[in-house]
Amino acid sequence: MTNALLLIAIAAKLVWMDVDPAVLPGGNEPDDGLALLQAFHSDELDVRGVSIVFGNSALDVGDPNGREIVKRFGPEGLRVYRGAAGRHELGRETDATRALAAALREQELTILALGPVTNVATVLKNHPELASRIPEIIAVAGRRPGQTFVLGEGGRPLMDMNFEYDSEGMQILLDSGVPIVLAPFEISAKTPLPEDEIERFATDPNFSEFFLQPLRDYVNWYDDHFQVRSIFPFDTLAVAYLTSPEWIACEDLPVQIQTLPDDIKKGEEKPYLIVSPDLNSETRAKYCHTATEDFVPDLMKRLRGKE
Repeated sequence: MTNALLLIAIAAKLVWMDVDPAVLPGGNEPDDGLALLQAFHSDELDVRGVSIVFGNSALDVGDPNGREIVKRFGPEGLRVYRGAAGRHELGRETDATRALAAALREQELTILALGPVTNVATVLKNHPELASRIPEIIAVAGRRPGQTFVLGEGGRPLMDMNFEYDSEGMQILLDSGVPIVLAPFEISAKTPLPEDEIERFATDPNFSEFFLQPLRDYVNWYDDHFQVRSIFPFDTLAVAYLTSPEWIACEDLPVQIQTLPDDIKKGEEKPYLIVSPDLNSETRAKYCHTATEDFVPDLMKRLRGKE
């Protein structure tokens, strides 16, 4: 190994990726698959395990989808573990939670929690002593007070899906004392990946066979709902926080789960993961809100595995 490669190996951050993949045709959300590919092609990261959770797809769909992504694009020997099928499994041990707990006993791991946090929260609920083994958890969730999740020309607001699918699990993360980083809707909404960038993958057979049609269908979904010919690559910004933190602007803010009127279902209430300097909360999180213009070209390079 050359000195340069040795320095890269030493500097690589050890990470565990907890994902809810849906790289499938029909308007499904393929951002977890993109985030996996991005991480696999990032010398700054050493992915030590992948666990699957419900979310963008049912577990029985997401689990084989994630395994196929790792088989096609991941490093040799990387293992994939099946996790929770729903929030009702919070606290129930699965292959994923047992594997993550065992890995944390061996070494400290930064966790990319890119779907509902049920798997990660189960480990912290059942094994609180392992919290000290986690330098950071980067979750794709959170909002400012009064913020609605609307893109393009508007329309019906979107959910803060990862959080709303398991708000109890998120409370466990907040109570654990592990440093929490939020890569929320806000940062992705400012960072679209336009259709012409996606079409560049049409000339790359390794990528296009698996990813191109799901991405094209996802563009059409955004066009149908928000009249924009782009996708918003949520989970890839969480990965970029680790690979290129100088490109990601964040604030350290108080954070709290609040029950407020539902912004989608009128007359109902729901939990919100709120960050604000005005909150009366001792719990804090790093809230990432803006990416520089370097992010998209860098993401494209990493996705294609090109120097």
